[in-house]
Amino acid sequence: MSEASSIHLPDQHARDCALDIGRSFIVQAPAGSGKTELLTMRFLKLLAMASQPEEVLAITFTKKAASEMRDRIIRILNWCRSFDYSDSQLSAIEAARLSIGCSVLERDDSQNWRLLQSPSRLRVQTIDSFCLYLAKQLPTLSQIGGNPNVTEGIDICCKEAVNATLAHLEGDTQLARHIETVLTHLDNDLASVETQLLHMLKQRDQWSNYITDLTANNTETVRLLKSGLTEWIRETLLSVTGILKHSENELVELANFAAAHLDDEEQRLSLARYFPLSSLPASDTEALPAWLFLLNFLLKKQKGDAPDTAEWLSRVNKTHGFPPEIDGSKESQTACKAYKNQRDALVETLQRHPGVLQKLAFIRLLPAAGEETKQWAFLTSLCHVLRALNAELLLAFTRYRVVDFTQTGAAANLALGAEDEPTDLALALDSSINHILVDEFQDTSQLQLNLLKKLTAGWQPEDGRTLFLVGDPMQSCYSFRNANVGIYLDVQSRGIGQIPLKTLVLQSNFRSQQPVVDWVNATFADAFPLQSDISRGAVPYSRAEVIHEKTDSEGVAVNLIETEKDRRLEALVQESEQLADAVVHLQEKYPGDSIAILVRTRTQLRTVIPALRARDLSWRANDIDRLADLPVIEDLLSLVRVILNPGDNFSWLCLLRAPWCGLASGDLLKLSQHSTGSSLWQSINDYRAIDNLSAQAAQTLPQFVPAMQFALSSRYKRSLRQSVEAAWGLLRGINCCRNELEINCARRFFTLLSEQEVAGGLEDIFAFEEKVGSTFIPSPETGPQPCKLELLTMHKSKGLEFDHVLLPGLSNTTKHDNKDLLIWHERLNTEGNPRLFLAAVTPTGLEESSLYKLIRHEKKIRQRLESARLLYIAITRAKKSATLFAGLTIEDDGEFSAPPAGSLLSLIWPLLHKQVRCQTRSPSGSTYLPTASSGSRQQSNQSTMISRLSPISEFTDEERECMTALCADLENRRQEEEIASENWPDHTIPSSQAERVASKIGTLIHKVLETYTQSTNKADYLAQIDKMDTFWELSLRHLQLSAAEMERTLGHMKATVLKTLSDPKLVWIFDNQHRESACELKMSRRHNGHTQQFVIDRTFIDQNDTRWIIDYKTSQPQPGQSESEFIQSQAEKYRSQLENYRDLMTAAENRSARLALLLTDIPALIEIESS
Repeated sequence: MSEASSIHLPDQHARDCALDIGRSFIVQAPAGSGKTELLTMRFLKLLAMASQPEEVLAITFTKKAASEMRDRIIRILNWCRSFDYSDSQLSAIEAARLSIGCSVLERDDSQNWRLLQSPSRLRVQTIDSFCLYLAKQLPTLSQIGGNPNVTEGIDICCKEAVNATLAHLEGDTQLARHIETVLTHLDNDLASVETQLLHMLKQRDQWSNYITDLTANNTETVRLLKSGLTEWIRETLLSVTGILKHSENELVELANFAAAHLDDEEQRLSLARYFPLSSLPASDTEALPAWLFLLNFLLKKQKGDAPDTAEWLSRVNKTHGFPPEIDGSKESQTACKAYKNQRDALVETLQRHPGVLQKLAFIRLLPAAGEETKQWAFLTSLCHVLRALNAELLLAFTRYRVVDFTQTGAAANLALGAEDEPTDLALALDSSINHILVDEFQDTSQLQLNLLKKLTAGWQPEDGRTLFLVGDPMQSCYSFRNANVGIYLDVQSRGIGQIPLKTLVLQSNFRSQQPVVDWVNATFADAFPLQSDISRGAVPYSRAEVIHEKTDSEGVAVNLIETEKDRRLEALVQESEQLADAVVHLQEKYPGDSIAILVRTRTQLRTVIPALRARDLSWRANDIDRLADLPVIEDLLSLVRVILNPGDNFSWLCLLRAPWCGLASGDLLKLSQHSTGSSLWQSINDYRAIDNLSAQAAQTLPQFVPAMQFALSSRYKRSLRQSVEAAWGLLRGINCCRNELEINCARRFFTLLSEQEVAGGLEDIFAFEEKVGSTFIPSPETGPQPCKLELLTMHKSKGLEFDHVLLPGLSNTTKHDNKDLLIWHERLNTEGNPRLFLAAVTPTGLEESSLYKLIRHEKKIRQRLESARLLYIAITRAKKSATLFAGLTIEDDGEFSAPPAGSLLSLIWPLLHKQVRCQTRSPSGSTYLPTASSGSRQQSNQSTMISRLSPISEFTDEERECMTALCADLENRRQEEEIASENWPDHTIPSSQAERVASKIGTLIHKVLETYTQSTNKADYLAQIDKMDTFWELSLRHLQLSAAEMERTLGHMKATVLKTLSDPKLVWIFDNQHRESACELKMSRRHNGHTQQFVIDRTFIDQNDTRWIIDYKTSQPQPGQSESEFIQSQAEKYRSQLENYRDLMTAAENRSARLALLLTDIPALIEIESS
């Protein structure tokens, strides 16, 4: 705000008023208007006159917002404390901060508050933490008990509550009969009822407040439900009456004429009790038939009675009550024609009033009197079942000592008592809290409003206590958490309790540049409703005034991509490719600028993330990408399944198809056919007996089979994690990880496996898979340079800002419009009082309930209004530019078809469509607004399993020997020494921890030297050494080193590798351009009837035609051993081994050979003279 402080803001008066701490306000603060600054300044000003800092309470809805506000307060106070008055260059806002901040410091010093030393005295809390605080003050009354943990993971509690409730069905109780009624109405589909009750429990904050009143007795249930519906009908008809009042006389005259001359005598007789009319029909349920008759000659019949599809009736005839003549006379013909003309003129007049058509059509959705008789019996039973369900959930909470945030909110309300019967806690708070500030008030729920009413009960105007509510109804988007923007609208006009609230509207936008603000103003003025409606949450648009006139970017653009109806997936991939290209373009053009990709749902990232990965882009994301979506995790799940159940043939096929094998379909078919009558694992073991397997199978199965034999032989004898992690290591699973993030995800998988493991297995494999599926990929560490690309949902982006925003998938729709078994709806009446409506789907074969259709329609309307607000939120995150992406089909006339109903693009399409018609589509089949794009169509680079193919490299001698030794140890520990002497190269098995660590370090360093030699770009390889410690740490994990030991070991390995590879005297050894250059060369010979296997670490022929045979050694000198003594001991120890290697070579070629040891710890190349 400091940049604009010298400018007179268009809303300066409102900002000045907001700092009048003697009055209460409700502030409408649109996107980028600086509301946090305003809240902070008022909070500070209140502190400056408070008796105690705890008198001022600020309530936010997120921890981030609370932390930001508290930090800002402390930052301002610290700045004021250390302010250098010799620097007099202060802006107006800085001068205001200094003045208010110094006043607070003076108060702080005089009252000895020590706020800077004790910032916890600043009462800035989230609504959830404040509710928990209140509930804990009276744990018994609030029903929260003891000291429970607050969590959103209450699935097990909900399932137990549902099971316990439905278990009453077996008894002979009134509850059992209610459950039976509910099940009967819902076709006795127990599984669906269980699912629906679970869903309702998780959203119980929308209905639990009403249940006690609704279940006082059966008569009361029906009375309350009916009274709510009657009230809704009356308010609707009163609203329509007000609209039609200016045409009342004409309409009454036409209605009387039509009713008297209906062609259908039965219909005429049924309407006789209502006609003739002297005024418009009454505004009650009984008069609905008369209203419907009026609609009969004004509107066309519409499909499904949906107001959105309503149309004016173009002409009337005798079926509408407008015959061509009455008695055959010419006078009657003239009269009839006059009535028809009068009706047409009335319709023409009504058409000029926006919204009238939909309001009239809505009447057709209203249930008639007595129509819902069967629903009332069902709903009565359902309310009793829900009451029992809620009680069972409380018991489950007590057993598990947990609660969720919904329960803490309900508990806080109980702890405060009723407004007219407050508890001691409420009275104590009344005397200790004098000022309340609420942020994000547009997302308040009815439960939270009730809490606020109880906290301010008894407050009077000008009694020194104030309420300050800040929010933006245009940014209300949390209805799924029971937020109701209608509450904001109602409080704005009515206040809270006895406290009148003056409305202040902010208009300044400090965030976005001129092109963005102009586009948003022009587009959303039409996308938002023209008038507010508290019952539906309709919010008119409020224009923003730009403060930053600077323009150095493109503003808002829309990239429309031509798609074909039956090739939707290809279109999504193409859209994602163009999105990824746009990210690359922005990063190149605006290095350092922040970029956000915002999506409506996480599923929209399924094609986006592969496109980003294909371009080696890094990003930051929280709670976006799920663990199970990664191929590497899918492979690990298959590995777990076969280790737990070797008879799982499908999982074996998945493993064989995974990157470490990559077997083609033909190989899988041959293996399956060979396994007839047995498990696929037996067939895999017998692969050598199968003819015509591919070269790929011949290469990988010799490594795959022993790796899996080892894993299966160790199951239930070691921990499941050890078995899976060892198998994954032997299969070179880490080589299939494309980056460090995937390695971290594998680590997270192994951690989850440890947490869920029971006695070497899993209690429920499906529960484990569900746990993995619900776990999000951990966000990568940002390091010293924060990642400038973020992936978020639109909801999560609220309150954030970015230089550039990209919005993919705007033509996508949400889930299909399925009919839920049960639906409910909370509606505010015209007085601002909440009402609950419930309905169930009609049993199969019967006509759909009018109440069900009514509630369903209202929920759709509210969802559409909220979707427009969500799109507004997403676009207004942008400071410099926003780009919208959508795929649309092309009509026969070459124009883009309208976006599907329910998509975000459809909400702003009327304006965009006018612009599209002026554009020329590019060769790529896309239209780029406001300027045409000439980019060519990109081919998808989405990774597949085959593109990740990383065949299993052959096991090292150590791995083979360790596998054999460990398997033997598990089967028969008594044979350990015999097996060890046959399999370990030095005839000793690493017996101590130090030896095991040294052995593993040697294997890892050998691998680095091998891959470095084979690399084509040595400089790039050296630059990546710092990133290898992640792989090394994972490989050393099974050794269970302490954190300090692990850090020391990794540091030693890195230093050793860098010294060796950077030594100019040794560079020539790793040159892969030598003749017959080879690393890890495998050779064998027969000796005493046995086959001996050898591996030569490094060999090549130099320019003098001499064969070099080099063995790598990672040993370290013993304490007190000099370098020369260490070299001599190593030469003597490995002389015979090198001479064996030489003999093998000379048997195959006639060439002189030189033998050497590469001691990496020194580092030095030590040539060994033959004995």
